[in-house]
Amino acid sequence: MSWLKVAIKNILRRPVRSALTLAGVAIAVAMLFNLLGFQRGYEQGLRSELGDLGAHIMIVPRGCPYEAATIVLHGGKWPRYMEQEWYDVVRDTEGIAASTGIIMDAVIRDGGAENLIYMGIDDDYPGLRPAWDYAQGDWFGGEDTAILGESAAKQLGAGVGETIVIEDGSRVPPTSMRVSGVLKRSNSQDDGLIFLPQKTLQRVFGLDDKLVVILVKLEDVTQTEEVAAALRKASAEAEAGMNVFPLSELLGTLTALLSSTRVFVLAIVAVALLVGGVGVLTTILMAVYERTREIGMMKAMGASRVDVFRLIWLETLLTALAGGIAGIALAVVSARGVVALLRLVLPHTPADFVLGFSAEALWVCLGVSALLGLVAGTYPAWRAASISPIEAIRGGV
Repeated sequence: MSWLKVAIKNILRRPVRSALTLAGVAIAVAMLFNLLGFQRGYEQGLRSELGDLGAHIMIVPRGCPYEAATIVLHGGKWPRYMEQEWYDVVRDTEGIAASTGIIMDAVIRDGGAENLIYMGIDDDYPGLRPAWDYAQGDWFGGEDTAILGESAAKQLGAGVGETIVIEDGSRVPPTSMRVSGVLKRSNSQDDGLIFLPQKTLQRVFGLDDKLVVILVKLEDVTQTEEVAAALRKASAEAEAGMNVFPLSELLGTLTALLSSTRVFVLAIVAVALLVGGVGVLTTILMAVYERTREIGMMKAMGASRVDVFRLIWLETLLTALAGGIAGIALAVVSARGVVALLRLVLPHTPADFVLGFSAEALWVCLGVSALLGLVAGTYPAWRAASISPIEAIRGGV
């Protein structure tokens, strides 16, 4: 019988204890696998959302640009605004192929259970959204018309030709809008938005001549830094409180922040792996003590110290690897639940965010499991190899 078969047989002799040990390793490895998948998936989702904007530069009011960018990407209320006239400063800057000014607001209904996000756009907006496609209807048919994203249309239960009502207590008096178009599903933030003509939203929400963001598409993307510098200079000269930053810069900064957060999560995973490793060590060491007489008999029948060491080490390695494989399987099976939980904890998660599993993450987790087994098995294997055959047979250790 090969050493591998003997090792597997010994592990299965104590199924409950082995299963509990394996579960400890599996949970730790599942955490690691999900962490690696989260980093990859979040970056891909964020990159996709920024790409969907169809712009190279974002301009927002003074304040935290990353908070403002999050509001723009996912919709909501933003307490700071830019003056409409500042849009002219942007449009007069050289190197710009297209630009659009956007105003946003939100209505919270049913005690926070329903959140309707409205975006005011102008005729230039579709130029930055080439992927826009209509399931029904078309562009605005007048000042009192609206375009609904696919999810917003379902939420309101409205289609083309039907009427929706905007109201928000005393802040926004009831205002009827006829639906002129419903967008096809795009798996982006557009799906949940209600689009109004820019001037209409400004009038209805009392935000005359106000904007929340200006999106800029460049003639030559390699000139991003030069155009951004020109926009900052023009903003300063016009005393326009604009915060100008390229979307590539935003992506890099958010990715760096995400990487910093990952360090703390990795520390938690490391503790979980340590606990799992201690569990494996304890289980194998207990098995060695219980099998002292058996190991003594093996040595008395000719097994060398190396043979015993190899057997115990192999048992530990197999236990850790089995736990690693189980952990990866657990992570894959629970992926949807993890994503749903992350959306609750991180409400501004990218719309198409999924855990980005990869072959690299798979091999990393298997490698960590193997390393865990090798390290945890060293002392029990050495302890077993040191057992004296005579003392063991007599019942000593």
